[in-house]
Amino acid sequence: MSKFVSSCLLVLTMLFPMNSQGQDKGTVDLGEYVEELNSQCPVIKESWGIGSITMVGDNYALVDVLLPSNLSMFLSSLTSSNGENVRQLWIKQLKQFGEPWSRLVNTMVQTDRRIIVNLRPEGSDETALVTLYPSDFKNSKP
Repeated sequence: MSKFVSSCLLVLTMLFPMNSQGQDKGTVDLGEYVEELNSQCPVIKESWGIGSITMVGDNYALVDVLLPSNLSMFLSSLTSSNGENVRQLWIKQLKQFGEPWSRLVNTMVQTDRRIIVNLRPEGSDETALVTLYPSDFKNSKP
């Protein structure tokens, strides 16, 4: 199974740079790009995953993030304040998804759109939302 996941990630990494070569960065169709990313889901990386990415209207992207089941008991403390530190924690964690994630973030920041992350621990009905604003990525620490 991990060879399959690794192969999928390799294909994703190769597809997105080639896909962006012919595009004019000023005329990115955000809806089409989000649909393209969603068609590649789920993307799993070390027991974390992106289950889906959906553009809601022209306002924000909803990213369904699958978490390891052992985080279900800590979910409320990892999202309770939804303050700057919580948002920076999730920004750092989601960077592990590499180029496709970085490109989504750059596109959302350029178009001044929010990313709402729906956190879902495996095997749990509990979910939590974290809203990431364009300014959070501009202020993100490396």
